[in-house]
Amino acid sequence: MTHAPFAVVLTLLVSAVVSAQELAPGQKLVGKLPAGPAAENSGIVASCNHDNLFWMQNDSGDEPRIYAVRRDATGYQSERYPDTPGVLIGGAINCDWEDIAVMEDGTLVVADVGDNRNDRRDLCVYLVPEPTPAAGRTTFMKKVFIRYPERASTPAPRDDFNYDCEAVFSLGDSLYFLTKHRSDTATKVYRLSDIAEGLTHELELLGRFELGGQAVGADALPDGSKLVVTTYDTIWLFDVEEADDPLRKPVARLPFNGDNVEAVCFDGPERVLFADEATALLYSADLADFAPYETE
Repeated sequence: MTHAPFAVVLTLLVSAVVSAQELAPGQKLVGKLPAGPAAENSGIVASCNHDNLFWMQNDSGDEPRIYAVRRDATGYQSERYPDTPGVLIGGAINCDWEDIAVMEDGTLVVADVGDNRNDRRDLCVYLVPEPTPAAGRTTFMKKVFIRYPERASTPAPRDDFNYDCEAVFSLGDSLYFLTKHRSDTATKVYRLSDIAEGLTHELELLGRFELGGQAVGADALPDGSKLVVTTYDTIWLFDVEEADDPLRKPVARLPFNGDNVEAVCFDGPERVLFADEATALLYSADLADFAPYETE
């Protein structure tokens, strides 16, 4: 029996998935993610130290690992640990990892801030020196605990189920958190400026923005000039003019088709990548294809 090459089979499978769901204008299929980030990817960010390298992490249920992928959706694999995908972060716990960001010095930030029941008391971020893409093992530099200033009780009351977070990004030396609401389609913007270890830091509430959907992923350009935020069906583009109000100036949007997109990042200043955790498909879009945002 003649067997088709694996790449051909994979292409046919990906095409079959996409054929059942048409791409939106401007949305381009990159490929299917490899084992590891294919499980339940919920965050992606570009490396500051390596070209054509992006870090991803999975949601709760996976081990505390991050995964290195290329912009064509292919992955890296450790030669020392060939049977273990990704880079294990020793001592970390994946309670509900929801996004990954990068600081201006290249340090990775793994955000364990998912809180579907709004009852967690151990929300935290891990600061991880960027490993080599095929390291297999690494450790974190800091574990920083956070809390929301106006959260009156744990768990939060049902009419205030607005303390889940799945979108985290950095501007300068500060981290920003966008809440995913159950009671409305807005998001609140919080900032963490002090990233010292050993204390539980109260986030600073900066404001609120109406997204028309739940915030599930975000990323900023390294120079802090632009920000993207994704909901389950639209990527928003913002020009960042003030660090105190990064969502003040929305400039464009890109509606897309997907089953469960929760990861978005810049790939250079004019392009974004975004991933669907349900299908493990990686997509791209050029900022030039975003539709200008007009105030309604």
